[in-house]
Amino acid sequence: MIVLAVLTFGASACKGCDPQGVDAPPWRVEGERAPYALSFPASWIAEPPHSINPHAEVAASLNDTLFFMVIPQKLPTFPTPDVFELQRLGIDTLDQAVDNLIIDRQSPIRLDGIEGLSVIARGELDGDPVRYINAYLVRDGYGFQLIAFASDEHSEALITEVDAILASWKNLSPPSAEADQAASLPSP
Repeated sequence: MIVLAVLTFGASACKGCDPQGVDAPPWRVEGERAPYALSFPASWIAEPPHSINPHAEVAASLNDTLFFMVIPQKLPTFPTPDVFELQRLGIDTLDQAVDNLIIDRQSPIRLDGIEGLSVIARGELDGDPVRYINAYLVRDGYGFQLIAFASDEHSEALITEVDAILASWKNLSPPSAEADQAASLPSP
């Protein structure tokens, strides 16, 4: 069964982290549970992943206002879920975690040659308006949920920052002919 994200908003500040200058280079992380890498602008701080979500492998924040996490998961081999199923399950979980969930936009996304789906949504968590940007990818037997969120007042900054992070996504598994066919999005 696919491990789903249960969003919690309990992010804590990174203890012992030195603030980095604006001109500092981005920092890179590579997945340990799945073959991927991505970079964060230097102003982002690595967080203990479980402080944001128990299933996250990578978590980061910017000024305790913007949050980003990666949830990689090994997918079952039969039946093998596609990206539409991963997205549906992720949105179902988000809908259970927040009140008044509204999907503002869903669209295809392409990260490092992998076709996926993106969702921009909003809802309320403990009565506070929250914006979400989620991306879903499936490749070589792995599903990836890339989840970013911030209070509604920081939604424009969230979009700008997440675009930069998503642009750095790298698939670290060597492509196979079978994986290339599976990575193409079927018509919904």
